[in-house]
Amino acid sequence: MNRAVSLGSVPRWLALAGIIVASRLVSTGMLLWFANGQAENPWTAEKPDLFEFSRIWDSHWYRIIAETGYPTELPIDGDGRVGENAWAFMPIYPFLVRGLMAVTGAPFALVSVVVSTIAFAAFIFVADRFFRRIIGDSASLAALAVIAFAPVAPVFQVGYAESLGMLFLAVVLVGLAERRWRLAALFIPLAALTRPVGVPLALAVLIIAVVAWRGRRDRGQLLGLVALAGLSGLAWPAIAWWVTGRQTAYLDTELAWRRPYTGDNEHAWGTGWWDSAVWWFQDAAPWVIGGLGLVAVIVAFLPATRRLGSVALAWSASYLLYLVMVLFPQSSVFRLFVPIFPLAGVIARNRTLSLVAVFVGIVGQFFWVKWFWSVEGSDWTPP
Repeated sequence: MNRAVSLGSVPRWLALAGIIVASRLVSTGMLLWFANGQAENPWTAEKPDLFEFSRIWDSHWYRIIAETGYPTELPIDGDGRVGENAWAFMPIYPFLVRGLMAVTGAPFALVSVVVSTIAFAAFIFVADRFFRRIIGDSASLAALAVIAFAPVAPVFQVGYAESLGMLFLAVVLVGLAERRWRLAALFIPLAALTRPVGVPLALAVLIIAVVAWRGRRDRGQLLGLVALAGLSGLAWPAIAWWVTGRQTAYLDTELAWRRPYTGDNEHAWGTGWWDSAVWWFQDAAPWVIGGLGLVAVIVAFLPATRRLGSVALAWSASYLLYLVMVLFPQSSVFRLFVPIFPLAGVIARNRTLSLVAVFVGIVGQFFWVKWFWSVEGSDWTPP
């Protein structure tokens, strides 16, 4: 097997800074290219600047939260159904942006981009600590490059919560890998209230506890983390219920985004992927689902995957299971795979694969911004 990329005697911080700067230059270039050709749309005028172009789609909801907070009354249509509203979005990111807006007087478009970009840079340094532990120094740089130049990498610097969520998640994974339970406990609620990762984190910690049960003196700490992650995952639906008075406020809000695809069909756990495959591919749905399942099995049994260690595997498996149970995949599904960043370690052990992945990622960014981020008429492909 080819060795991973090595930078020789280059200082570690400089190598990491190089990945951060180079990847942001590429993503910024992609965004500027398409912003220059962007027509007037529901969020911006024609040819918006970088910051205005970075606050469209879900970023608009984060702006609403940062500027006005969450509604106490849910929007209800004539048939009694809950419409799209701010409760679908976790509070840590927009409230952090709100606080900085108040302190600096700067607009959401600027502050949100700055927060996301700084959070991404911090993520690179924290994730490097995690990857160095499980795949070594050289391969860690390759894994970080694969992530930083991924097709969805522009989302790491726009007004979305992905970067901040990845940062908090990476700290949790470092805490679990190094058995620093207090560190993990501190960041689990932050991660769960930035992106919906509380429930899969609870399952991941439970798996780690079961695998390492014998001879461990820290069983109590692990079970405590399971409970904390579970409660953190349930906290936001509970808060939505408390504020709005509707027990299913959060779930009903999430389903509002699924309704254009599924109509008024009732939500059934674990059916979203099949329903989505039928919607997108009709009669070819069994082949699509079968192909995805085969890919998942192959990746799971690769020697490079098994060598990632219990923390990376438990988290990746738990989050993928969570997506299978709750998600109706559409064009945003690529962005929702970001939390399984530890799997970049599978590619990073091989120099050729790493270089190919970075090249494919850069090309993929062009098409991701073109097809998903840019707005063309009545666009039905949210990023």
